Amino acid sequence: MRSLVGINTVHLGEAQVSAMQVDIGPGIATICPRQPVQMHATVTAQLPREAAPSSYETWRGGNGTRRNGMLDFRNFAFASAQGRFDELGWFAPDPDVLATVDSGFAISAQLLHPRAQLAQTLHYDPDYRCIVSVGAPGGPGADGPDGASGYSGSDGRNGFDGQDGGDGARGGDGAPGGNGFNGPHLRMYATYASTRLYPKLIVVRVLGDIEDLVLAPADRPLTLIASGGRGGEGGDGGSGGSGGDGGRGEGGKERAGYGGDGGHGGDGGFGGPGGIGGDGGRIELVYDRRYPELAQLLRFDVSGGSAGSGGGGGSAGSRGDGGNGGAGSGRDGYSGNYGGSAPDGGFGRPGDAQMTAGEVSAYFRDLPGVRML
Repeated sequence: MRSLVGINTVHLGEAQVSAMQVDIGPGIATICPRQPVQMHATVTAQLPREAAPSSYETWRGGNGTRRNGMLDFRNFAFASAQGRFDELGWFAPDPDVLATVDSGFAISAQLLHPRAQLAQTLHYDPDYRCIVSVGAPGGPGADGPDGASGYSGSDGRNGFDGQDGGDGARGGDGAPGGNGFNGPHLRMYATYASTRLYPKLIVVRVLGDIEDLVLAPADRPLTLIASGGRGGEGGDGGSGGSGGDGGRGEGGKERAGYGGDGGHGGDGGFGGPGGIGGDGGRIELVYDRRYPELAQLLRFDVSGGSAGSGGGGGSAGSRGDGGNGGAGSGRDGYSGNYGGSAPDGGFGRPGDAQMTAGEVSAYFRDLPGVRML
């Protein structure tokens, strides 16, 4: 079964390991502080019952990735003062751009093995190409829970005349999706700066409901975000319960019995309406008056949050069959009706953004490793 689902990984505890090589991908020499990366390890090892050493490597991807014959990440210990690792070798860098602007990222890798003592230390310079926006949307609305399925009707008992089957219960209605939260109110200040590695970057400081500072490439636009959160999805309606079957009419000496009627299926529940998107927030931007081109590079997104999808209607409960009887079979029940789908929620209202040129140097003094141009 483990092979079928793709998790039959290789463990090195009893292998003879002669070499190890660790990286984050061929030719990759930098890490962006706001983009996770996955470690990649290759070892040369001879497993028990194998005639010669072979090369083995870790897989690339998340939980759904096929892993048969690949190295398990539990063969290794990864550590870094500039971020943290999960059990699948993914490195989440410290998002504070100032923490690594000079030092970069140092990552240590050690083979966990009872005999082979193999370790490696890697260094990666910071890179800011993954930073395409700053700010944040409002939080999303909660998705509405689905309605409960209706109970099935009980089957009728057999007897002289069969008992009628019970009707299925109606499915529960889906709950409405929650409304999205409004976007934040932010003050932003922007200019150009240099670092040890990069002669010209956009630097933006964010104050208000969120506090942040980002460095971004100066050769492309940067989006400033205070949009509304999306509305939550409405829950689906629950399925109607099945109708019970009619009992069998067994009759007696005086006459034959009649079968019981089948029960009716329950109606499906109605879907819950989608939530309304949150309103867009507010951004007040002051950019360095010495660089008027910043007005073209800095773009706003204070749009209202998207509407939550309405929930689908629950399926109809199936009919119960009429019971057999010598004097006549019972009637089949009726299937239930499908529940109705719910409408989507509305979009949030757009927010407000203002841009002015001004003096911004006070917001960028004494930044470690960052010099304002």
